[in-house]
Amino acid sequence: MKFVILAGGSGTRLWPLSRKNEPKQFIALENEDSMLQNTVARVTKEDGGDVFVISSQDCKFTVMEQMAIKFHNFKESQIIIEPIGRNTAPAIAYGMQFLQPDDIVAVLPSDHHIGNNEEFVRILHEAEKIAKQRKIVTIGIVPDSPKTGYGYIKKTSSAVGKGFAVERFVEKPNRETAAAYLNEGGYYWNAGMFIFQVSFFMEQLQIFAPQIVQIAQNLGNKAKAEGAASVTENEYTKFPKISIDYALMEKTTEIVVIPGIFGWSDVGSFQSLHEILPKDKKHNAIKIDNGNFYGKDNKNMLVIGTNRKIAAIGLESLVIIDTPDALLVAKNDKSEQVKEIVDQMGDVPEVAHHVTVYRPWGAYTILDEGPNYKVKQLLVYPGKRISLQYHYHRSENWTVASGVAEVLLGDNIQVLKTSESVFIPAAVRHRLANPSKVKVLKIIEVQTGEYLGEEDIIRLDDDYSR
Repeated sequence: MKFVILAGGSGTRLWPLSRKNEPKQFIALENEDSMLQNTVARVTKEDGGDVFVISSQDCKFTVMEQMAIKFHNFKESQIIIEPIGRNTAPAIAYGMQFLQPDDIVAVLPSDHHIGNNEEFVRILHEAEKIAKQRKIVTIGIVPDSPKTGYGYIKKTSSAVGKGFAVERFVEKPNRETAAAYLNEGGYYWNAGMFIFQVSFFMEQLQIFAPQIVQIAQNLGNKAKAEGAASVTENEYTKFPKISIDYALMEKTTEIVVIPGIFGWSDVGSFQSLHEILPKDKKHNAIKIDNGNFYGKDNKNMLVIGTNRKIAAIGLESLVIIDTPDALLVAKNDKSEQVKEIVDQMGDVPEVAHHVTVYRPWGAYTILDEGPNYKVKQLLVYPGKRISLQYHYHRSENWTVASGVAEVLLGDNIQVLKTSESVFIPAAVRHRLANPSKVKVLKIIEVQTGEYLGEEDIIRLDDDYSR
């Protein structure tokens, strides 16, 4: 079985932990690994060689870095890039163009928590058996409460292997309706997991959404012939923006649901994150780097922070999320409204990215900024280099904090050691490289000029085809 992991998303429901360019699947929420890494580790039998990840161009290098750290058989060619998000039906249909028709595939979200991995994998094996009988299989989560944030799946009494034929899919209900579903029985939460044979899935999609199949095949052929980067945003927007539930699952009669109880959560809010994290005797979940939390007489709290000391006294049922550039304080039962706050914030930088931004060559952290200046720390990984570039509106000064830097400035190459600096005037081409094979290069960069945005980077050559 192959595994296709959906790793898109806008990163708004868990802001400020997650951001547009670093959504929750790339964040370590439960343990030291990201949710994507946990998802892949849960299912792979080939050290990543049996996994494909569908994501965006902005997240491509984050995916590659996180996968390379944990899974040595995973290759860059296993990342399937969507030029622009068009919901799950186009994503899955396009992704199927890079697999074999006879492959049995499990399509899984990258950002879900599963408490009992062994039971989850057992159910996947049962789903694989049914999928070989030309069926589409979904895993329905046995509900423990009448939650209104999920769609529901109603089973019939017709058994198919360890599952049941599906009677219907139901949209997110109100609380009264959800309670009635639980009383009646036979309803399950829709977790968005699907298992099928590639050729059978495409046959069913051809019946109910032929336009999606035609576009997916055309773009898949182009990507394989000319490279993934040849598929443009304009071409991809020919896809209708539609979920796989609407496009196919609610229409086909060839679908089976297997009930599952394995400690599942979609971690769709801070309230659900609070539910899965370890808690003290007063139901407080505290996750602070370096243990910098001081509390007295607090109950039912979720507190997450970095290196800053946080103190709380006499508080109950609150969420406190502290990051270097943004702070969120909310009632626990109101935390699902975070998305509305993010929409209200608009295009401010804090919505898109953290103060530390990861790049294929390393990372940069904004240390300080103001009118006409910005100070960054650059980390360049061993053997990596930034693009050959210049700027119209700013000059830069690079000082080596640690390591050795190789700097191309104009037509000249110079080597800088710790505490040495170089000035880079506007409009002069330049490039920074780390010649070391083992040591990270750390640079303090001071930018000055009328405009300091990332758009003022004119790339002449780039190792990463940006």
